[in-house]
Amino acid sequence: MNKLSEQELLETLSNFPKHELSTEKRMEIVKILGRQRTPKVKKVNLQRMAAIAAMFVLVLIAPILYFLNGKSENISQNAKTGKEVIRAQEGDYFALKDENGKPINADSNYGIPNKVSLLAPVKWIAKDKGSLAKMMVFLWGDYEKDFANKILKVNAVHVKTGVTAELAEAGVAGPHNGADAHVLTSFNEFAFPGVWNLEFSVGDKKVGEFSVYVKEPYVKVGNSTILISQEDLYAGFYEDVIIEVEGSDLPSEIKLQLFELDNAEVSEFTFKDKTDFTTTAGKNISTFTGDFLFKKSGKYRLTILQQSEAVEVRKPLSK
Repeated sequence: MNKLSEQELLETLSNFPKHELSTEKRMEIVKILGRQRTPKVKKVNLQRMAAIAAMFVLVLIAPILYFLNGKSENISQNAKTGKEVIRAQEGDYFALKDENGKPINADSNYGIPNKVSLLAPVKWIAKDKGSLAKMMVFLWGDYEKDFANKILKVNAVHVKTGVTAELAEAGVAGPHNGADAHVLTSFNEFAFPGVWNLEFSVGDKKVGEFSVYVKEPYVKVGNSTILISQEDLYAGFYEDVIIEVEGSDLPSEIKLQLFELDNAEVSEFTFKDKTDFTTTAGKNISTFTGDFLFKKSGKYRLTILQQSEAVEVRKPLSK
């Protein structure tokens, strides 16, 4: 019965009893019919095949894409020399020593131990000269041989673009705070944000290198500067924020007005505790302190002393 024709199968079925079959008989018929079924042909799903092929290709090239992506972040070409720029090692915070040998500046001295370091600002901010006005660099080595009567040069290389910048050039002084030499100088501002390699050279010899991350510029509103990096501007509450205002004869307090462009909602905050000072360049600056709140992310117009600027407030970072 394994090779019955359709006609023979019908004849066999016609000979079966008319009354209800037993379980054993029913199972036997099911087995026979099962052996006689024509196998189904599975149609080729072209979309499925294409998706599988795409996934296979992605698996093959994923390591390459990962490498290239890492290369774009950590390696570039110097526009002038054509040489690759590789991100330098990150520095560490470590303590210096005062005259009595006690640890100092453990949370601000940043660099490579026993090589080169500097008293770093709390944040590296693009287009900000104020935090770089006074910089102390520390060097380790043989003072008489390596540093005496020589000039320290500090250059910066932007890793992503290869752009170079001269940050400082100053004479090297003697031992200080446990280092074999030190330099008191000021840095030029960074033109734009990103990872920069800081290169330290004394004479013709490179004495150290490490990378720093420079954030986007502070929020500017006319002659006023809110001391928050644009990349840190998220929805939320901000406490004890400082606003610097350039100018003379300023009021004892100022208003920060937030106009939400999506729904035309206006909120206003007062900044007080005015403090005046003059920069080394002769500019009159007043600082004011206060709190403010961005209720949600979106586009806002900020107004201070009748000067306005549009800003983008980002969504809070998820924890």
